[in-house]
Amino acid sequence: MSSHHIVRDEQEPALLIDDPKTLSLEFVELLLEWSPTVVVTTNALEEVLHWGIKIDVVIARFEQVEALKPRLKLQSPVKLLAFESNDLLNAGFVYLLDNQYPAVNVLADIFSTRILDMVKELSTELDVVLFYNNQKWVYVRRGLFQKWVSTGQVFGIHPIVPGTFFKSEGFYTEMENEPYLEPFELRAEVSGKVRVQSNEKPFWLIEEVQTDVYK
Repeated sequence: MSSHHIVRDEQEPALLIDDPKTLSLEFVELLLEWSPTVVVTTNALEEVLHWGIKIDVVIARFEQVEALKPRLKLQSPVKLLAFESNDLLNAGFVYLLDNQYPAVNVLADIFSTRILDMVKELSTELDVVLFYNNQKWVYVRRGLFQKWVSTGQVFGIHPIVPGTFFKSEGFYTEMENEPYLEPFELRAEVSGKVRVQSNEKPFWLIEEVQTDVYK
């Protein structure tokens, strides 16, 4: 079983896993590099146990607890937390908020859960980066995203509310207060800093997972 680093940085985003198939193990290992707290729902537990990584917290339903205890012996010490709700992903967020985590990386299915709504609802309390289908989803709450990128890197922009206008810098398509309601893509023209800004309206920004998942 691979272990975390001995020293844990309290500011390191936690890792919440509800669907382990949304991100390749290669990139999960990058997320584990600085020893985050690993929280796993029982929806994902069997697959994650096969990965051979150290789990810190398991989120389960009450009726699952007794059967899980022997399965988790090799993970000791591990917290096994039981909830009445069937929405274990939401219960995972409850745990993170109760323990005052500032940020979390989440592996979850955007179609079979309420994850997109949850991220929006929690955006003032918790910095969430969502991984789905080997893509990284970021909720840009204040309408400004900027990042150092390589030439040709592609970003998907998903407007959320009507009346959203966009400006962009560093892309092949330069926008200046252009209205969009449908999703669109931008491709970086330069290796350097790019910028996407709305008129203070929130939007989703999606990028293919790169090896620089922390940047």
